[in-house]
Amino acid sequence: MPKSTPKYALIYWGGIPGRGEYVRLALQYAGEPYDQINNNSVPSHMVNLDKTGYPPHFAPPMLKLPGGQIISQTGNILSYLAPKLDLEGTIPEGEDEEAAAVRKAIINQFVLTTLDLNLEAHDTHHPIGMMLYYEDQKAESKRRAEEFRRSRIPKYLTYFSQALEGNLEGGPDGYLYGKKTTTADLTLFHAMCGLEYAFPRRMAALKKEKKYELVWKLKDRVGNEPRIASYLGSEERVPFGMGIYRHYPELDGED
Repeated sequence: MPKSTPKYALIYWGGIPGRGEYVRLALQYAGEPYDQINNNSVPSHMVNLDKTGYPPHFAPPMLKLPGGQIISQTGNILSYLAPKLDLEGTIPEGEDEEAAAVRKAIINQFVLTTLDLNLEAHDTHHPIGMMLYYEDQKAESKRRAEEFRRSRIPKYLTYFSQALEGNLEGGPDGYLYGKKTTTADLTLFHAMCGLEYAFPRRMAALKKEKKYELVWKLKDRVGNEPRIASYLGSEERVPFGMGIYRHYPELDGED
């Protein structure tokens, strides 16, 4: 990372990639220095105006901006960072205000859809309650995971395959919009990494079907981007474990 004073500070739980990883990947891709503040040292629900100022924040991730303001919500943070980190796609010459708004909305559409997938993956091991242990909802988790593996993962992969195929500008290398890496590509990359960690048998079976090759091409392309590859091989990257993407063998299967 460049040796300069960080403009941004990411506030998130320590020890897990979680939703904070989507923000980290954007900053890492752009080579933008940032500080990290372990959310264990600040209120988990920053609703106290005396501590945060306006507006309050429901939960991390939160991003402290250069001017001292704080914003939250993963998709919202990525939407804010995209134009500042050159992650908002190919900008056509002469693009007017409406066309720019549509371009940004399309990229955000892909980001939010991936975050929906992220939530569904989480709910395979916590389908009943966030505050309950996995062991307290194991039977329900097995039912939820079976439906997720058989129906929901293929549905999401089909959607993103169609999006990649429809982006004629992107060519065979896998870009969700235009021919430049965007927040949408980085977000889908991390979700695919998480799915392969949590459901290795199911994802291996789906990969063998060769129906979703464009999605895996995007994953490989992003993973080989110089700054991302360097980050993935460093101690900075928090490994998967007890966050959103968890591997429980009893929740995995080839179908």
